[in-house]
Amino acid sequence: MRKPKEINSILKTLTDKGYDAWCAGQCVAAVEMGQDALDWDIYTDADTEEVRKLFPEGEAIGTRVTRLDNTTEVISDDINIPNTFDGVVSDIVTLKGSIEDQLAIYDFTCEAVGEHSYKAPCDPFGGRGDMKKKLLKPTGNIAEAFAKNPMKMMKALKYVGLYGFDLDRDIYEAMNNRADILKKAPKEELLYDFTEAINGNSAGKMLKMIKGMNLLPAFIGDEGQSPDRREAREYDLLCENIDKLKHIAQRRLVVFYLVFDRHYKKAVSYLPHEEEDLELYLETKKALPKLHFASDDTNLKKFIYSVGWDKYNFIDKVAKAQIITMGYNNQRAEGRDEVLKVILRERQPIFVEDLRIDADDIVEAGITSDPEEAEMLLNLLPDVIHKQPYKNDREQLLKYAKAFKKSKIRRALRDVSWLR
Repeated sequence: MRKPKEINSILKTLTDKGYDAWCAGQCVAAVEMGQDALDWDIYTDADTEEVRKLFPEGEAIGTRVTRLDNTTEVISDDINIPNTFDGVVSDIVTLKGSIEDQLAIYDFTCEAVGEHSYKAPCDPFGGRGDMKKKLLKPTGNIAEAFAKNPMKMMKALKYVGLYGFDLDRDIYEAMNNRADILKKAPKEELLYDFTEAINGNSAGKMLKMIKGMNLLPAFIGDEGQSPDRREAREYDLLCENIDKLKHIAQRRLVVFYLVFDRHYKKAVSYLPHEEEDLELYLETKKALPKLHFASDDTNLKKFIYSVGWDKYNFIDKVAKAQIITMGYNNQRAEGRDEVLKVILRERQPIFVEDLRIDADDIVEAGITSDPEEAEMLLNLLPDVIHKQPYKNDREQLLKYAKAFKKSKIRRALRDVSWLR
């Protein structure tokens, strides 16, 4: 089995000392499905004291687990590019009994497979065959397992969303119409796993299953649902086409929430998104109609100025994602791209930073001696140059700043177009 270098190093250290070492759990299933795994479970017959001597850098977790965290977070400044982790986290667990006994703790057969460095796999529940069939099967009483830990229901959905698994009948029946159980799961954990799953290769299949099993209230709340015919049709289109979108989790989440149009705010607020993310999602919903009509250079520059480049790129990509998932006409988006190319090619001013003057120039010109008022006047000027970029000239900008200083009416009407 293909394994990261950090895991191979741990296994070699243990086996060189004569101990057995097995990989098992979600990491095995992920690698078998051709994906990378961040979290690894390693089981060994070395006692805990010996493990901690061999890996003194590890963190003691209880009496049997030693955790090695070799991850570093790669943080992106671009909201369109998700943060990622390099490296892996590995839990080295001292076996209590045989490896077969340990594998029996897993709820799904695809996780109850022990992979050894040089011995044959330990597969007491036939999990390797189930992985080949992409069939999620239980190792025991799965309804009881779900009742004890509702997050295991979400784990089952993750196997669908990430890898395209089908559900065994026992698992399906234990989950069907049991949103009441899933709603008991910790919301932070539910959001984390749902975000990961909706970014998988089979997100549409998972979303279709969630709706078919009446589990939607666990993700958007009872008030977040919008059962009218149009929104039901859009949900079906989303299920059909979401896998065509790039793997940008936030973008996919917003497109998912937008289906619940009339109750969008309630749906998007049900799970505990970070405050910054929630603000972005709510702002995107309000901004999309404005973006739709920002088809000429003046209005497009005004729109970009109002939200900033990062949010513009995010909102624009969400709009294009809707075109893909809902089958909307893409003529406006194509036209907007052409307009933006001209704006950028001609370096037309958009932001305050693009102006040929700053607040100090307004003070030096004697228009005001108050730095705060100078800053206020400066921030009114982009409305002038959005429509008339040729007026991005020191003399003209100071002239407008002076006019805005003298007249509140001129300030209020600075971006009004008069018809004659």
